[in-house]
Amino acid sequence: MKTNTFNRLFLPVTALAAVLFAPLSVAQVPIPIQPAGGAEAKAEPAPELTSQADRDFLAFQEVQKMAPPKPYKEMSQREIQQFMEDRYMTLRDRAVIFLNEHPTDPRRWSVVMSLNPGMPRFVVQWGEDDDKGQPETTVDKAAAQNWKDRVTALHAAMKTAEDLPEDVRKMMAARAEMEAKRQAFFDRWRNGGEMAPDFATYDLAGTEVKLSDFRGKVVILDFWASWCGPCKAAMPHVQSLAKQYKNQDVVVLAAGTSDKREDFEKFVKENNSKYPDVIWTHDKEEKSDDRASKKLYDVSGIPTQFVIGRDGKVVDVVVGYMKGEVILDAALSRAGIKVPAEIVAQGNADLEKRGS
Repeated sequence: MKTNTFNRLFLPVTALAAVLFAPLSVAQVPIPIQPAGGAEAKAEPAPELTSQADRDFLAFQEVQKMAPPKPYKEMSQREIQQFMEDRYMTLRDRAVIFLNEHPTDPRRWSVVMSLNPGMPRFVVQWGEDDDKGQPETTVDKAAAQNWKDRVTALHAAMKTAEDLPEDVRKMMAARAEMEAKRQAFFDRWRNGGEMAPDFATYDLAGTEVKLSDFRGKVVILDFWASWCGPCKAAMPHVQSLAKQYKNQDVVVLAAGTSDKREDFEKFVKENNSKYPDVIWTHDKEEKSDDRASKKLYDVSGIPTQFVIGRDGKVVDVVVGYMKGEVILDAALSRAGIKVPAEIVAQGNADLEKRGS
């Protein structure tokens, strides 16, 4: 039996992948029978068969297009997480099929480009929602690490591959450019020397709130939107920090961005009681390029949280949120806030695990 790089990385194929593979076999197409009339009669040409590689690649692409059963803003955190887990698990298994069965097809690199080492999470059991509204999960840590190792190895192999399709080369170049911008963003805001640009934003009553109003305090400037699932998932944790460290003059300014005023007001009215220590505001520029998050802070994704020291200088920035992370807690310590040493250590480990 022939062995190759992809077989070594992906075998054995999971049971689920085997089930998914069954309906993808090449269809049995009857061969046209020579009609009566001897040599003069010509058989109709057989229909052109689609290759198995074409079928498997199409199956992979179809999973990429998988849409949630309803708009994200109408879904609970449990529904979003379960949908994403199911989607990535199916994507993974379709990828295993293609890479195992077609190890020399150049389109394998398009498959690899779409794989995320952190997804699926390999959830084996969904529990009850905790007191913060997040579903408890039990994951297969060994399987998740094995997948991460495999995808990391494939991404590394792609960098030296000689048969990359042109579209993949372009995507890799675009990804490299995005990574350079991301690194420049972190380099800018983590050097501890740049003043946080001042701007005006407006609370639920329409009153102007300026960032400079909080000079002398440590500010968590949280750019968020009512339509942003990860933003909402992070809010219980942000509230806990606002409550825990307010005696050290920590304030959370949740500056809504890229959001309609009516959606902002609706969300805050419905949720303000759950987050009493958060200062909620809205940027009138909404989705305009003049919104503070983009024009002044160069934010490209939310949630993005800047930790600003008492002198008004940015000391750290945290992008995104995953349940259980304490990266933001550790960032507060860099602004002089007394954070338990074990939390700082965990936050630094979380950041290293992310690689950002």
